[in-house]
Amino acid sequence: MMRGRIIIRGILILSLFVLAGTALPVFGQDGDGGRQVLQSDRMRALITPDGLVSVTDPLDRYKADIVSRRAPWGRLKIVYRTNGGAWIEMPANRQCAISSEAGAVVLRADDAADPVSVTQRFSLAGNALDYEIEIGSKEGKAIEIGDIAVYLPWSMSRSENPDTIFERSFTKHHYISGNGSFIYFTRPSGEPPYLMVLPGDETGLEYFDGGRGGYKVYMHSAAAGNSVPSGTWRLPHTSAILGGESGRETLKYRFRIAWADSWDAMRQLLYDEGLFDIRVVPGMTLPTDLKAQFSLHTRNMIDSIVPEFPSQTEVRYLGEKVPGHHLYEVNFRKLGENMLTVNYGNGRKTWLEFFATEPLETLVKKRSSFIVNSTQHRDTTKWYNGLFSAYDMKNGILRGPDDTDGYDGWWGYVLACDDPGLCKAPYVAAKNVYFPDQKEIDAVEYYLENFVWNGLQRTDTDDPYPYGIYGVPNWKVARDSVERAKISTTNLDKMKIWRSYDYPHITMLYYHMYQVAKMYPEKVHYLDAAGYLERAWQTARAYFIYPYEILPWYETYKWGCYNELVIENLIADLEKEGRKDEAGWLRSEYEKKVKYFVYDDKYPFRSEYAIDRTAFESSYAFAKYGTLNEMEPDSNLWFDKNDSVWYSHPSVSREAARDFMERQHYAGLAVRGWLETKYFLLGSDFTSSSDNHCLSYMARMGGWAILDYGVRFAEKPYDWLQLGYASYLAPYALMNTGTEESGYGYWFPGKEKDGAMGWAFMESKTGRAWIRKDIDRGAWFYDGEADLGNGAIFRTAQTVLTDDPLFGWIAYGGVLKTVKKRLLVEPRDGVRARFSAVTSGPRFTMELERDGFAEGREISVDNALKRVGFTLENRSGDSHETLLRITADAKVKLKIDGKRIKQAEENNGTKLFILPVSSENHTLTIKLRHRRNAS
Repeated sequence: MMRGRIIIRGILILSLFVLAGTALPVFGQDGDGGRQVLQSDRMRALITPDGLVSVTDPLDRYKADIVSRRAPWGRLKIVYRTNGGAWIEMPANRQCAISSEAGAVVLRADDAADPVSVTQRFSLAGNALDYEIEIGSKEGKAIEIGDIAVYLPWSMSRSENPDTIFERSFTKHHYISGNGSFIYFTRPSGEPPYLMVLPGDETGLEYFDGGRGGYKVYMHSAAAGNSVPSGTWRLPHTSAILGGESGRETLKYRFRIAWADSWDAMRQLLYDEGLFDIRVVPGMTLPTDLKAQFSLHTRNMIDSIVPEFPSQTEVRYLGEKVPGHHLYEVNFRKLGENMLTVNYGNGRKTWLEFFATEPLETLVKKRSSFIVNSTQHRDTTKWYNGLFSAYDMKNGILRGPDDTDGYDGWWGYVLACDDPGLCKAPYVAAKNVYFPDQKEIDAVEYYLENFVWNGLQRTDTDDPYPYGIYGVPNWKVARDSVERAKISTTNLDKMKIWRSYDYPHITMLYYHMYQVAKMYPEKVHYLDAAGYLERAWQTARAYFIYPYEILPWYETYKWGCYNELVIENLIADLEKEGRKDEAGWLRSEYEKKVKYFVYDDKYPFRSEYAIDRTAFESSYAFAKYGTLNEMEPDSNLWFDKNDSVWYSHPSVSREAARDFMERQHYAGLAVRGWLETKYFLLGSDFTSSSDNHCLSYMARMGGWAILDYGVRFAEKPYDWLQLGYASYLAPYALMNTGTEESGYGYWFPGKEKDGAMGWAFMESKTGRAWIRKDIDRGAWFYDGEADLGNGAIFRTAQTVLTDDPLFGWIAYGGVLKTVKKRLLVEPRDGVRARFSAVTSGPRFTMELERDGFAEGREISVDNALKRVGFTLENRSGDSHETLLRITADAKVKLKIDGKRIKQAEENNGTKLFILPVSSENHTLTIKLRHRRNAS
């Protein structure tokens, strides 16, 4: 595959180009004496008296420049004081004297009024650019340096041109962690090269901020960090003394800037430059009933690893299974943030930041219970009776249309519709497929009967547009032209049911309620299974028709809309129920979208915003569908109203979809934390940076795509199992839960808030979130869209057994024991309904449609992945049938309680078995005869 060649090339280029270089560097002037160029095979740097104004890779066909056109790199924030007085900030925006000295470009700022001199040097080291900052004292006076920070404004495109958006702009990633810090930049297309900024020996980063002048990283931050009026920060804010009795006349800070051609190449650079290439399994948000392992791949001598809470943390050194990779095991008993201090070298430090939660199943159930008990309005005198609305966990208040906290006018959508208002009920419905609870099912049906039907959603008898869904700011205003006009005077001639994204949420809700009604018919009272299936089908149909017909700006076939992948399940169940015409119609519409993503757009990763990360659940789902299903060629499949073009596909192949799978996978990595190992960054999602908004719903929704790719398709699955599972776990850190001992919640204690949740994460010490609230570092205090990500729990959660080349046999989301040649795994993944075993050879997945693997019981697997045994748990306590799906390139024989069960059907490598369930538990044994790569 093309992407595989890129990875291999990246590893080779690292050794041949990035550091060593193959040609003599070029040093010279560009135009006039104020512009100096440093250039080698893989680095071109332009320096002016203002600073470093351009950094490009000469081999990059797009010649993408990492440095913002608005401001250079190399501007410094320096804040000082003398004799304990007030802090004084030196001007950052001033020109320096530029000169050439011994192959280096030197910038000097030496204003007579300044108490320190500032010298910056830029030089080539093969194909890397070395950058040195030197602060010198004057006249031997003692000066306390409170802040030293370097501005690094990067290119973020505001263009409408797709190539410019996806190839000439960058997402900034950073790992601010003392001497182990680093920064890197990726393009939204996911294509290399990637740029790394690597601190040298004795240079550590301890803080960052934005604001005036843009993004900057601090080597010292005592003035800036301690002046912030609120918020917490996990690293120390330090200062430095120059002159006087300190005996130190200069401070020096060094960075190496280098391009790399793959993720592996970036990891190798971290190792080569004396930093840390860190891997953690299963993730850095860790329930207290699981242990984590982490690898420190480094040239440094590690002196100690010190936990923040020694009496409630166990750290154990496991040795070096692979030379240079130091393995450790850790588990935490204290809920909330937990830090490990890594001491190494000559007094250097870096930190690992974990978050400990209650067991995952506890979180899954607590969240659903909290939604039902604390976020639903029940007042028959109100138009919004039944609404699940936004919970403010800072103040312990359920907000709503009559208590808006400033979410008025257009912003009212936060409380009553759109993604924040529509995500809670689908999560509760999905949870009740696996863990049925009568009160929760009743609450969802109350919502459907009183708020959704004939309110949020038009009924089956409404004409025109039956089943249409009203949008911003809420259905009451959207149905009233006079009230609409108070908010916006555009499109008043159109019915406001055009937002594509709303329809999959309600389709998902009806579909899961269909499942609940089918499995537990005695627990539903509003509609039966047939009624819910009809609503699901009609809502999905409306999704493909209404938005594009009413307001074609909502390009339904071109944008990935979260939760739309549930339409695949809906199609399958329509067919099972004998509704083949409806299933066929939905399939044809769905395949229009699959083909567009695979064939018709180089960058099908947009949403309502030019650069976003919301598409990467759908983009993978479409790639997977096209890989597993035969689609027919077509001519004039559909007409694009916006671009006035017909889309045709004279040649259609599974291979093309598989190639697209690789491309969208790497584009998704560009907007996700992978090398940066902190609990709120590893597996986290963000668009241009993580500074004020990370760890949102797409952490898990896009994480499902990465994990499923690793389980099902990747030839070398281990990286993607690591990242995919970390992405699954990470958002649990946003949940505000706990025990009596812990105050029932880490972010906002209080028993009444046990089960509340944050919308996303604020990485800055304090910042202004886009939801128009000032938020201190940590979970945002509104839940908002968080339950979009929670809804993905039930398609993501699984225990994964694998033989990792670095960690050996491990169980993601489970507890592993080895007894002779058998691997015993107790699932603790939160749902206990899906299990995968994955190696570079044989692999398989088992998935139960209802019920689950018995709590506290182990799944037994031999190390050749040929024999499996487990205990099935009957969660409803009645007699019924449950479906077991086994995906494997193998022949499968299955017995339940010693009786053979024949395979019912097979589709795309997935075998379906219908299991009779009547007792509290049943014993299953499975034999697999793998057809390829079998050991």
